[in-house]
Amino acid sequence: MAVKKCFSIIGYHNSGKTSLIESMLPELKTLGFSVSTIKHATHFKLENDKANGDSERLFLAGSKMSIALSDSVTQIYTTPTKLRSAFSYINTDILIIEGFKGEAIPNIVRAENIQDAKELINELTIATVIDNGETVEEGIPSFKPEQTKEIAELALERSFPPLPLLDCGHCKGGTCFNMASLILKGEGSLKDCVVLPSNIKLKINNINIPLNPFVEQIISTVVTSLIGVLKDTPEDIKEVNLHMKL
Repeated sequence: MAVKKCFSIIGYHNSGKTSLIESMLPELKTLGFSVSTIKHATHFKLENDKANGDSERLFLAGSKMSIALSDSVTQIYTTPTKLRSAFSYINTDILIIEGFKGEAIPNIVRAENIQDAKELINELTIATVIDNGETVEEGIPSFKPEQTKEIAELALERSFPPLPLLDCGHCKGGTCFNMASLILKGEGSLKDCVVLPSNIKLKINNINIPLNPFVEQIISTVVTSLIGVLKDTPEDIKEVNLHMKL
């Protein structure tokens, strides 16, 4: 299942981001969507003397990945990864990201007051959520935190599947952030991204790795050249499936 909608909730520490997402989840579920979340845990750090359970202890002891399974939840500890690599773990209709305010993702600003909101809004802000619902900037809808249904509906209307966050420089936006801005303005679409329709799908340790056109061309040229000299290779090569285990 490919993610159909992706948006982020950004704001300062303890501004109510998690609570807002928590209140939106039942609304989205009622509409029939499955939802995943990714949180930018800037204040979270595992310490050897503060391991909270056996899985954390094993991870801290050197395990590259530690998984705790129970009847109600699965908890995974793994080495740090970039946001774009974390997309590989997502298999739902909607992805809500908490934090990562500089990424190329439509965002909703959650702030306690209008001054904080003014400091956070950018070209990808689709709405603000402030305690008193005050409007921050003309053209950007503003809500109170309790207007959960309206916030969820607007997020679904304005968001789109995630861009590869690769900044390959080959699209008309030049960067994924600029491309996302063009999409929000109606001046571009996902079809303008040269990475998403890639003919080569690369996975490393089961994580999707986006490729820019230059790297894709190199891989295509090298692989087809190598297999072209093999005895049983068809003359008309249309598709190549290669699985490599190191």
